[in-house]
Amino acid sequence: MIAIDVIVSQFSTEEQQEFIKYLKYKNKRHDTKNVQLFELLRAKHSAKEIPQKLYGKDNKTAYHGLRKRLWSSIVDFMATQSLTHEVSDELEITKQILVARNLLVQKQYKTAFKLLHKAEKKARDILHFSLLNEIYHTQIQYAHKMTDAPPLATLIEKCTANQQDFLQEEKLNMAYAVIQEQLQKVMHKGEIVSLQQLIQETYERFQISYEIGLSYKSLYQLAQMINSVAAVTKTYFAVEPFLIENYKDISNRLKQLEKHVFYHIKVLYLIANIFFRKKEFGQSLGYLEAMRKEMERQKQRYYKDSLLAYQCLLALNYNYSGDSEKAIVLLEEVVNLKKYDVETMLDVHLSLIVCYFQQGAFKKAQKIYSKFYHTDKWYEEKAGIDWVMKKNLIELLLHIELGNISYVDSRFVSFQRKYYPFLKKSGEARVITFLKFVKQYYNAPETVTSEAFREVVVQSFPWKARVEEDIFVMSFYAWLKAKMNKTDLYQTTLDLVKMV
Repeated sequence: MIAIDVIVSQFSTEEQQEFIKYLKYKNKRHDTKNVQLFELLRAKHSAKEIPQKLYGKDNKTAYHGLRKRLWSSIVDFMATQSLTHEVSDELEITKQILVARNLLVQKQYKTAFKLLHKAEKKARDILHFSLLNEIYHTQIQYAHKMTDAPPLATLIEKCTANQQDFLQEEKLNMAYAVIQEQLQKVMHKGEIVSLQQLIQETYERFQISYEIGLSYKSLYQLAQMINSVAAVTKTYFAVEPFLIENYKDISNRLKQLEKHVFYHIKVLYLIANIFFRKKEFGQSLGYLEAMRKEMERQKQRYYKDSLLAYQCLLALNYNYSGDSEKAIVLLEEVVNLKKYDVETMLDVHLSLIVCYFQQGAFKKAQKIYSKFYHTDKWYEEKAGIDWVMKKNLIELLLHIELGNISYVDSRFVSFQRKYYPFLKKSGEARVITFLKFVKQYYNAPETVTSEAFREVVVQSFPWKARVEEDIFVMSFYAWLKAKMNKTDLYQTTLDLVKMV
């Protein structure tokens, strides 16, 4: 059965009101119950109780018929809304092609070719290869009818080049799908895959080069693939030159047309995130501001879908720049939202826990953590194994701070059993080393302030250059360093982020 209730829950208040108006306008009879059903679904009544509320009895046959008709209305409404908000460029180009073809049939060749020339220019501006193909096809078909038409050889050359661009974009789309499928095995099943090798083999399979940044969409897909490697190997610093160079190139070539807004927002977020991971917070905030401006465009069409990720990354930038209060206020504003993307909201919750923890607000952190009531397997499917390990590590430190002794012992054993094999295979032995020192502190806190202990710790953690070191790895290590030096955790974290 189609989950209509889920679709209904995704409607904004404004969309709900518009849909009710739409239903009332469509209804030919006054006894139609589709508005009532929509209201009941919106109020989250169960499928068992809805027939009784609608008909005064358990009339499942009538209910399922009404539900089916309501779904049909929802599809029509969503399609109408999409067309209403759809960018006008494609429609305008399509109209120009259709009119030009009609004029060609009427032998108005000169006017038709002028229209096709305008359509070509607009289609090239928005990199719409399929429409360009229609334009060139029509121009080539009628080129012999005009003495002052563009040379046939030129038209054929343009058509051939456009077909190559179209094919490259399709190849990139297929490569993106292949790599994302494999990435799910790494993210959610803990499988060890050489992503560098996977990308190289996939590029060779589809004959793709790194230089084909054709549009914001293709750049986003390319960046997502390469970013996948960075997420696993913690090498965000290596991604930035590629992404920035191609972003600037595309920005110079493309006009700020409405068609590109959706992927433009996504690209800006990726860039902002990479600069955050490199600890270049000023740069990250700059790209986040550019992202916010794009979110405001098209009457905020993509604002709601992008807001949560934007605010979470903005808060993290504030926190690691030294403005923890601003970060916490921002995260607290969004943590109780009813409608959200699950994966992003998990990041919001974990980020707020970290901020509270760094400020010593352990009870507040525990209260947020108590909302993680699903199993680790469920969270691995939603957010990936790396996220789950961070969740479990912060939980372990949280219960040490709260003095929950018996619980700490069981969490140590559980984490070791579940994740040590994965950490060893994936080359993340530093986490195991870190936990060894955490356990030593937990068993004998007085020993960690000795010079001998500090010396062993320093020698056990080979640090990378500042821009290369993972900021979240630093955050966990900062807890241990604060214990060794008897310093404030948040200030220790800031000092470490600036120093390494």
